[in-house]
Amino acid sequence: MPYADAGAGVRLYYEVSGEGEPLLLIPGFGCTVEIYFANAPTLAQHVRLIAFDPRGAGRSSVPDDLTTYTMRAYADDCVAVMRASGAESAHVFGTSFGGMVAQNLAILHPDRVRRLVLGCTTPGGEHHVLPPMEAIATFLAAGEEPDPERSVRMRYPMHYSDAYIATHDAEIVSRAIATADLGSTPTGRAGQLAAVQTHDTWDALPTIIAPTLVAHGDEDGLVPVANGRNIAARVPGATLSVYAGAKHMFFVECAQQLNAEIVAFLAEDV
Repeated sequence: MPYADAGAGVRLYYEVSGEGEPLLLIPGFGCTVEIYFANAPTLAQHVRLIAFDPRGAGRSSVPDDLTTYTMRAYADDCVAVMRASGAESAHVFGTSFGGMVAQNLAILHPDRVRRLVLGCTTPGGEHHVLPPMEAIATFLAAGEEPDPERSVRMRYPMHYSDAYIATHDAEIVSRAIATADLGSTPTGRAGQLAAVQTHDTWDALPTIIAPTLVAHGDEDGLVPVANGRNIAARVPGATLSVYAGAKHMFFVECAQQLNAEIVAFLAEDV
């Protein structure tokens, strides 16, 4: 299994599949490459896909020092993964926490980002539009729940539409159980949460030079769609795509439509 050396003893697990222009996938809070199960196989038919477990999650290092978890560190981690995989620059797709990292990567390392896709994410800081406080409490509590089936069901109201749950319940639960051993540790979750608290790209969003696609579910119960609208309004020339009736995990629920949209978007500069 390949690992990228991010320095200071931090090793980052990554996977590469497909051929063509490189596309870096950045998972969300506490998640690993497996979160893109509905996207990666299709995208890898069109690009060279590079996916990794962020520090604090999965097979990557979990530093004990929480001060090492910053958005700058995560942006630098992305560069380390790209270099290890042989890509000096890449298209970038990040969702939720991964979308925060992607913004910072595009701002701090503009020469590394070809095209940028931001899903269900936020600019952070005082301009972050909050969900109801009970949603935040439920999300954090679900992260601490040791039973993977109970944990995923606790997140249902925020993550999926009722219609999707009704037809995919068994699949969602079985996948959560199958990947339970990759769940982030309390230290990893605390570290990623510390990085989230340093995330504020509002003033810098207008400096992003990469062509940008912002995608969001309009019923997102964790990161309200107003955050996506605000990002799209701040990034020069950004395109906003809103998925009706979809919630936070819109990239799973609406995978077929989103995958096609991403493929078309990335092909625009070929």
